[in-house]
Amino acid sequence: MSRRDQGAAAEMLGELESAADRLGDWLQKNIVPVAGAIVALLVVAGVGAWLISSRKGEEQEAASVLAQTRADYLSAMGAQPGALEVPELANPAAAEQIRAEYETRYAEVESKHAGTVAGALAAIERAGLLTAGGKSDEAIAVLDHALAEAPARGGVRGIVAQRLAQRFEAAGRWAEAADRHEAASKLDDYPLRHWAIADAARCRVLAGDVAAARALYERLEREAPELPLSEDQRFQSLELRASAE
Repeated sequence: MSRRDQGAAAEMLGELESAADRLGDWLQKNIVPVAGAIVALLVVAGVGAWLISSRKGEEQEAASVLAQTRADYLSAMGAQPGALEVPELANPAAAEQIRAEYETRYAEVESKHAGTVAGALAAIERAGLLTAGGKSDEAIAVLDHALAEAPARGGVRGIVAQRLAQRFEAAGRWAEAADRHEAASKLDDYPLRHWAIADAARCRVLAGDVAAARALYERLEREAPELPLSEDQRFQSLELRASAE
């Protein structure tokens, strides 16, 4: 490759990384309400799937305990009855103490009900509290363990994998983030598997693995050509395709 070609390739990669950064910022700001709704759907779908199995009683109990723990946490943080969002307490020290208490409670749900949908969702909640308390490495460890324990059915494994990917993204560990997004994309019953392909491609670009990113966009074109990508990701896909020609 000539110096001119090398310069053009470097410029293109820089533009792609900039686009991926902007998209990543948007996802970080908007993932909470979107993922919250997704988790709610997965709870229904996942628990529904398990209710017809031999683990019916265990899943029912786990779901009940998780729901009560979530309700108690919202109440402790000053949320109004029926609220879904966790409000910010004016007293940071009090908020930190409450998070620590409920991190322990979610850990108990996760441990006692390992292998259930509710157990996996408890791990997600616990990891969120750890992250809010500045314990990112512990949050990653919790989600990594939850991914190994999550039920194979119901789609919940996908949301755990992508939550773990988000934590790796926040740490700038792009290759590891891409691996988890890609793992989620391979789950047939995960409703966001095609979006996970796009997330994996974005992270591969930021990891500097342009060839892998191109392959992921080609896979996305084959499996879900109508997926409404953002303008930035459409730009990434077109640029990567052009660079291969």
